[in-house]
Amino acid sequence: MTRRTAPSVLFATLLLGILVQPLQSVSVAPMGVYIDSRTRSGVMTLFNPGERTEEIRVDFAFGYPQSDSTGNIIVPISDTAPPGEPSALPWLSAFPQRLRLEPGQRQVVRIVARPPGGLEAGEYWARALVHSEGGQAPVESEQEGVSLRIDVKTVVVVPVNYRNGRVETGVAFDEATATMVGDTLVNEITVHRTGNAAFLGRLLVEILDDNGRVVESIEDLIPVYRTMYRQHDS
Repeated sequence: MTRRTAPSVLFATLLLGILVQPLQSVSVAPMGVYIDSRTRSGVMTLFNPGERTEEIRVDFAFGYPQSDSTGNIIVPISDTAPPGEPSALPWLSAFPQRLRLEPGQRQVVRIVARPPGGLEAGEYWARALVHSEGGQAPVESEQEGVSLRIDVKTVVVVPVNYRNGRVETGVAFDEATATMVGDTLVNEITVHRTGNAAFLGRLLVEILDDNGRVVESIEDLIPVYRTMYRQHDS
């Protein structure tokens, strides 16, 4: 299995120690596609804001937000789903899968789900990978008679969630602690998902003084696909 690690939206490039201008990449909207068992399809709109033609390819991988030991959110991406995971990866297709996007042009890409019969109710997960190249001029350099050329490619990663039948979700707290480390208050929270679909919401942490007054509050977007550990310092 090939594994990659990416944030919910990933812009990847090969730089090889050369400073380049900030990337201009194809933009994708919306940044999440939700398909249900009635329509079995959803759409993304791609837009080329640059001045060069973009060559686009859309394919799929498996992944969902998870937390590491320090409470950071990561999205491990893999070409196949581990056994037992609710994966939509095998039965998703993009139309068109390949296209050319001229400067200022928009293109709708339809994602179609063809799930197997007898699929249990619940939510099934995947990620659409929008690869683009050509929008950035190649990086060229020459030092001591050695020429170097780097073609810049970008990837935008978009969650695709397929909801089959009746779905429900919620969160339950496993642990919530606040510990003084020197002059820093470290808040640690672990929650797990209930129901059969991912929970996407906000976490509000309030710090109270001895009189019950709120002295500080922290609001955090939190996706809970299975469990999520978050840490905040204040």
